[in-house]
Amino acid sequence: MDVSPWWVAVGFGGQALFSARFIIQWLASEKARRSIVPRAFWWFSLAGGMTLLAYAIHREDPVFIAGQGAGLFIYLRNLSLIKRDRRSLTSPGSEASSQAPQEATVVEHACGKTEDRESGTDDSLKARLASLEIENARLKTEVAHLHANPVQHQGTGA
Repeated sequence: MDVSPWWVAVGFGGQALFSARFIIQWLASEKARRSIVPRAFWWFSLAGGMTLLAYAIHREDPVFIAGQGAGLFIYLRNLSLIKRDRRSLTSPGSEASSQAPQEATVVEHACGKTEDRESGTDDSLKARLASLEIENARLKTEVAHLHANPVQHQGTGA
């Protein structure tokens, strides 16, 4: 089979982009000291997937085309969900933005250094704050429900 060096370079470039997403995810998780999937993971997935799809189309490989093509929808959907969540975090009327603390927080970096940052400037802190506020609201509702409907234990005298 005769494959031009240019298309081989495109194929290897796409594979490098696609593989880099795992390194990005691993480094971000190490930095956060927990497993996370940063936005860059999805951007590298999209860039690598599109490049590999172009290569697969050039090679006329239907299995490779189907695999890379289907993945693009997943990457785009995740990026749109992230954009929607970021927009809701920063919109003036949202619960998350109205309750966000304004004081500086200390962010620990993977290298052990610390740096003062406004809590609203770090994407991962914003996302974590929003998820904690949602969980807090859920727990408050549950506690209010329990107070409104106390459980009577039978046979214990309570």
